[in-house]
Amino acid sequence: MKEFFDEFGKRLVMAVRSDFKGLSKIIGNERIYAVCLVTDSDSMTVFLAINTYEKMEEKYQKYTQKNWSENLNDEILYKTVKWVPAEWGYDNSDLEQSEIVIVSDYLAEKRESIEDSRSQEFEEKFYEAMTETLLTLHNEGLFCHEKDDITVFISISDDERIEMVENYSAGLLNSENVRSKFMKRWD
Repeated sequence: MKEFFDEFGKRLVMAVRSDFKGLSKIIGNERIYAVCLVTDSDSMTVFLAINTYEKMEEKYQKYTQKNWSENLNDEILYKTVKWVPAEWGYDNSDLEQSEIVIVSDYLAEKRESIEDSRSQEFEEKFYEAMTETLLTLHNEGLFCHEKDDITVFISISDDERIEMVENYSAGLLNSENVRSKFMKRWD
């Protein structure tokens, strides 16, 4: 399994770097505030999500104008649009050719061949590889010039552990200033 994750980690770093650069061209002059790698509860897929202040505001206005938020107060709606990657403006599916899709397929192939008794080990190594990928690229300055400019974290699209994973990863990947603000995002 070590060999797989060494290879997976290398591929993921190259894929995120490539897809981020591609998405940056689409994003243009918008101001990025968050970058996230998202997986599912089975650790079978991975995708890159990015949001900008402009897309967040656009989506928030869309929801409030259409009265889709009747059951949510404005503050909860705003926080949801800001911090839930499924609500964000950009992800690697916006690209004609996403390198992350190829890496995700590679992951799914391997994941299906792992016995259930080893699934926890697989998941731990998988989260470690995602964290190392984001840390490497964040330290390179790929996402921003100053680490306090954006929040970087990992999320799970369909799992009750979502807040725990997001908080833990944000603590590992961001400055103390960014981490402390992120931890209070739902207050």
